[in-house]
Amino acid sequence: MISRRRFLQLSGMTAVGLMIPKRLEGIPCDPSTADLMGLGPYWEPDSPYRSILASPEEPGARLFISGVVTANDCHTPITNVIIDAWHADDEGCYSVFETCDTGNPESDEFNLRGRVLSGPQGQYFIETIKPGPYPLGLDRFRPSHIHFMITPPAGEPLITQLYFEGDDYLDEDTGSSDPGAVDRIIPLNETENGMEGIFDIKLDIDPDQKAINDNYPISSNRIQNIATYPNPFNSHIEIQFDLTKPSHVLVSVYDITGRWVQTITNKFFSKGRHSFLWNGKTSFGETVPSGEYFIHIQTANEYQLKSITFLK
Repeated sequence: MISRRRFLQLSGMTAVGLMIPKRLEGIPCDPSTADLMGLGPYWEPDSPYRSILASPEEPGARLFISGVVTANDCHTPITNVIIDAWHADDEGCYSVFETCDTGNPESDEFNLRGRVLSGPQGQYFIETIKPGPYPLGLDRFRPSHIHFMITPPAGEPLITQLYFEGDDYLDEDTGSSDPGAVDRIIPLNETENGMEGIFDIKLDIDPDQKAINDNYPISSNRIQNIATYPNPFNSHIEIQFDLTKPSHVLVSVYDITGRWVQTITNKFFSKGRHSFLWNGKTSFGETVPSGEYFIHIQTANEYQLKSITFLK
């Protein structure tokens, strides 16, 4: 079993990363619900740990989903929750189980599938494409949706689905028309990088059930020598790190509550030293409030966090 200290070492976190987010305190808390459609026939038990589910060439609109996993008090973050996500391509075809006309340009055996772990603030993030609806016969369609199996360190998995506001087929679908699904139908905002949505997961477990999960993926130590300068900053901050091997790298910014703020880069890089700038703005071009933020650097099976401070 991985120790809490080792987890923090792998994450690149200091003790400040253990602060409890306050944004949900005092708000009535209803746990996230299971979906009436259940697991479905297309789950694959051995999906890899990765936050980028779709290759850059995958057809469809890019979609960024982020959120925070909390206990049943709605403000205590739960770390190391396994969030397993999978969905159809933009034509409504599950490419691993079906022969699809488009999609999966890299012949990935786990196309549009992946697992991530919630971070020290309970935060998680996935990048993919928006799935398309698909027919059920008799002029009925399933709306666009993403499947989730959410497994906490203690307690039973939550099997559910995420839907999107404005879908033409929400009212006729068994899963999305269920009153219990109302908090799982989320709006999507258009950004210059694609669409983004927020899906906070509230688990029906007690706040003290926060053991470290045995399934944490072993770090490959591809990300080394992270540096930020100046820190604190009030205009731009430079982020530097070394890659020991060529890797696809996602560099993102999160606020202290675990909310995704901005994606700095998301592409393949060669071995060596790399440098990026962040200007203290959100994906919408708005300047962030003064405070603490986290730089999240992730490869396919490793991530590290670095604390930074923005001062207006």
